[in-house]
Amino acid sequence: MPHSAREDVDDWTFQAPAFGYGAIVTALPAQSVQTESSDPWWKLRAGWIYAAIVAGELRDHGAKDEVRYVVRQELIGRLALPGGRLVAADPYVMGADPQPFVQLLGAEAAEVVAARAVIGEGHERVAALVLHVGPTAVCDWVMATVDGQDVATLDGEGYFGYPVDAGTGSFGSPDAMKTVGRVLFEDGGMLEDPVSEALLGDGVGTDSAAVVAPEPGATPVAVCSSGWGDGSYPTWIGVDGSGEVTVVVTDFLLTTDPFAVRLSPPAEEPPAARPKSLLRRWLGA
Repeated sequence: MPHSAREDVDDWTFQAPAFGYGAIVTALPAQSVQTESSDPWWKLRAGWIYAAIVAGELRDHGAKDEVRYVVRQELIGRLALPGGRLVAADPYVMGADPQPFVQLLGAEAAEVVAARAVIGEGHERVAALVLHVGPTAVCDWVMATVDGQDVATLDGEGYFGYPVDAGTGSFGSPDAMKTVGRVLFEDGGMLEDPVSEALLGDGVGTDSAAVVAPEPGATPVAVCSSGWGDGSYPTWIGVDGSGEVTVVVTDFLLTTDPFAVRLSPPAEEPPAARPKSLLRRWLGA
């Protein structure tokens, strides 16, 4: 029977003074995953990024001098996901009929948490978008896939992810995401639709995250800025000991994990400029 993400919510919430913002967030489930050195990179990465989100600190193992970022969680809203079906995509560049993941959530609603890394004063980036599906501990990780994708075909640090070319990530039900696609198409790039206004209301930012209805009366979706911008981003599904989904994490690959194969010496400092996303090119920002 589908369960509500609000069940026993009084036992899940806590104040977050350690992050210095005082916002109430939903306490994400604990993680109890046994890993082996022979595990694929993606499974090690999934557990690592989730642990960083829960702990509130994200390390960059790709920097010459290891960098640590404070990570703060914000509960941004709640999604209805009929049948437990979920789509993750860049809403500005996805197709007219975006494919849902083949994995079902086992719940028809979930709370949405934005995990933001504090890069510097006045500078934050969305490191991950998280769906809080259930309260039980994460005991294993599964890579989210769409029809036709087979994780067994991946080598090394391979993964399946969705393409981003407008600096935006999202979660939503298949029907809600179709509505988003239609609304954005009808907007014709004017960026005057509710989704664009939720993302860009304060200007072109790097830390936007919101749950928003694409039009009056429509089912809401969750949208956010995607890490450093454009790329291809994987989604990890945390399951409990019974195989039930407890969390879903789109990882915007903000920092390098300790399991990645280093192909070249780490850079002394981040690149001076990141490639502009399609959205920022539209705005001339």
